[in-house]
Amino acid sequence: MNVLPSQMESMQRTVAEPADESDAAGRILLSVFELLDRCGIRYCVLHGYEAFPQRVKSDVDCVIDPRVTPGQIFALLHRNKASLGAEVVRHRGYYFVLACRNSDGSHSFLTLDLAIDCQLDGLPFYSGYEVLDGRRRHHRFWVPAAHIEFGCLLARSVAKAALSDARAQKLSSLYRQDPAGCARQVVRFWGMQSSGLIISAARSGDWRDVTERLSDLRTELRRRRITRAPLRFAADNLRAFANRMSRLVRPEGLSVVLLGPDGAGKSSLIEALSGRLDAVFSCSDCWGFAPALHRLLNRRRHPTDRPHALPSRSLLTSLVRAAYWFFYYTLGYVMLHVARARSTLVLYDRHFVDILVDAKRYRYGGPRWITRLIWRVMPKPDLIVLLDAAPEVLQSRKQEVSFEETTRQREAYLSLARTMANAHVVDASQTPEQVACDVSEVILRHLAARVARRRRVEARRSRDAGYAAASTIGGQVLQAAKEK
Repeated sequence: MNVLPSQMESMQRTVAEPADESDAAGRILLSVFELLDRCGIRYCVLHGYEAFPQRVKSDVDCVIDPRVTPGQIFALLHRNKASLGAEVVRHRGYYFVLACRNSDGSHSFLTLDLAIDCQLDGLPFYSGYEVLDGRRRHHRFWVPAAHIEFGCLLARSVAKAALSDARAQKLSSLYRQDPAGCARQVVRFWGMQSSGLIISAARSGDWRDVTERLSDLRTELRRRRITRAPLRFAADNLRAFANRMSRLVRPEGLSVVLLGPDGAGKSSLIEALSGRLDAVFSCSDCWGFAPALHRLLNRRRHPTDRPHALPSRSLLTSLVRAAYWFFYYTLGYVMLHVARARSTLVLYDRHFVDILVDAKRYRYGGPRWITRLIWRVMPKPDLIVLLDAAPEVLQSRKQEVSFEETTRQREAYLSLARTMANAHVVDASQTPEQVACDVSEVILRHLAARVARRRRVEARRSRDAGYAAASTIGGQVLQAAKEK
């Protein structure tokens, strides 16, 4: 299928806004579907589309034309981010997360889990062409034919050993639309005895016997699919393992250091950020400063409500502690890298960089050039966010140090931030919710830039290797976007 000139030209047009009753994710979703339709790229939503676009409760699973590569899809979404009203902030293969900022400062997310086949955990159920050739129009997007949707939903439910009442009702509804076609799909995956049980359940709407035998049905399904295409099963699992290993090279998580004098609201920000970025990261974690040596030795701790009350340590002790900090933040970076490879958002409420401003808090009595040298050579965090506010605001929240010291620290943090390319200053005098919105925006802008940068590197490598896809539908879409 070729892309018509009119379709190429329309790629850069503003995508029409969907109905106002849609939520933000739904509006983005319909805009993406309209863009794909304009460019002649076939797609098909596999399941869970009944509430679209009013509610998009989870990932949107779609089969996409196998001739379109992930890089070409990203180029299309990135090129049209203004008309879509959202941009890609996470991208791995055919998996995309798009984000937009709402009028109130909050963010909405759309997760597109695209695939060229209908499969689960390396088990192939339907080829992409089989799904796309029989697709049907549902309102403003495309869904599978009833018997294909029935087969996909049934196979995935059994493979997951999870058949809820809602899924059972949906299966019976699809079966009533095409009994003969759905029965053929059951026989495709199971033997005669199991097929009879499932068809009887679909016809009657009573799935209790099937639910009780889910474990046996899952085993039979896996055995039949693996023995039918063992080489493909092995190749798909090997490819999945390679993708997991690639995250060690290109981690999708993020490390963010939060800086600011006492009273800047770092703890409140971490609490307000909870749950805001769940669509982008697998999990989040809060890390602090390197554990003190007395904790490792189970020695008595000093109170921290007066951080400047205790004298600085001796030169020798300070040098020992500086060496410990150096090894902790360099060799310990492996732990951080593993967390980032698992798509974790790591937030630091205290970090080594704080010593550069407030060495007295950590009772460091050694030369300052040593701490500056450690900071220069140690691995850096991905982002540094300085929470800045007037000294009067900071003192109204906490009075652990004097007003003069708060003023000095604020100026020192601002001066330090100006020397760091990855530092961002956020107004901390706002409410915790407003600060969380601004910090979320900083994180999402960084993620979007990182995705775009990685895609440019991959595209450059592909060109250098001589891999051109201009003859495919996706290549034509990408070429049209470049020409525009």
